[in-house]
Amino acid sequence: MSKFREALGSDKFLVTVKVEPPKGVNLEPFTKALDAMTGKVDGVTVPDNRSARIQLGPLAAALKVQEKGLDPILSMCCRDRNRLALCADALGAYAMGIENVLCVTGDYFHFGDAPEAKPVYDLDSVQAIEMIHQMEQGRDIGGNDLDGTPSFCVGCVGNPQAVPLEPQLLKIDKKLGAGVAFIQTLDIFDLEQARSFLEHLGEKGVKILLGIGFITDREVRKAREGKLPGNPIPREIMDEMGSLSGPEEVLTQAKSRMIEMITQVKGSGLCHGVHLTLNGYESLLSEILQGAGIQP
Repeated sequence: MSKFREALGSDKFLVTVKVEPPKGVNLEPFTKALDAMTGKVDGVTVPDNRSARIQLGPLAAALKVQEKGLDPILSMCCRDRNRLALCADALGAYAMGIENVLCVTGDYFHFGDAPEAKPVYDLDSVQAIEMIHQMEQGRDIGGNDLDGTPSFCVGCVGNPQAVPLEPQLLKIDKKLGAGVAFIQTLDIFDLEQARSFLEHLGEKGVKILLGIGFITDREVRKAREGKLPGNPIPREIMDEMGSLSGPEEVLTQAKSRMIEMITQVKGSGLCHGVHLTLNGYESLLSEILQGAGIQP
C-alpha cells in the first residue's frame, strides 16, 4: 500500500503538492523542487501537460519522484490519450510501483503552447475512473483478461467555486459513483465560496484536499492574457499585486496569503487537507507549512 493511501486512511491533515515536470530534459530544477518536499508532504502530484503545455511525460516524472523517496500521484489526462494509451499507462505505472492516479479531463488547448493540437477525449474522467476499477477486477477496458491484477488509489478533480455550482455537484457525484478515494480541487480564493461544495461532500466518505495556489505577478499576468486555467484570480488580488514595488514584496505577500489560506482551511474542519501549487517556489514550502502551524 502506498504511503499516500495510508495517509488517506488516517486522521491527519494532509498536504500534497503539485510539482510540474520540466519543459525539456534538464531535470535539475525538478529534482531540486522535489528535495524541498522530503519529509514534508504526503504526496506529490505530477501533472500531465498542465495548461496544455508540452512537458516531460508524467510517468517519467513520477518515477523521478519515486526515486527521491516521495509518493507520486500520477495525473492521467483524457485530453491527449485514447483508452488504449490510458490503460497502458496505468498498467505501466502500477508495474513500476506507482499506485496513486488522478483522472482528469484536461485543460483546453487555447491555454497552452501548441494550440494546433487535436483533442482526443475518447473517455472522460468518469469513464477513466471506471476503467481503472475494471482493471482492478482483472480486465482491461476491452473486457480482456489481465495477467496480474493492479490495485490503485484513485482520485479526481473538483471545483468548489464553480459558477453555477449545481452542474459541478452533479459531475462530482458521478465521479464518486465511479469510485474515488480523494478529490484534489482547483485553487480556491475564498473559503466561504467553497463551503456549499464541501458541505455537499461532507458525509460521502471521500477525502477532500482544497487547492491553494502561490499567486505572484506572473500568475496575474497570465490571467490578464487569458492563459491561466481554473478559477479567476479575484480583482482585489490582481490590483494588489500591481501595487507592489518589487519582487521581494510580491513574494512576501504571496507567501503570507498562502499561509493565511492554509490556516483558514485547517481551522475550518471542512476538509481533510490542502493541495498546494507553488509555481516554482517549492523552496518556500517548509517556511509556509511552519507559518501555518502544520510543521514545527
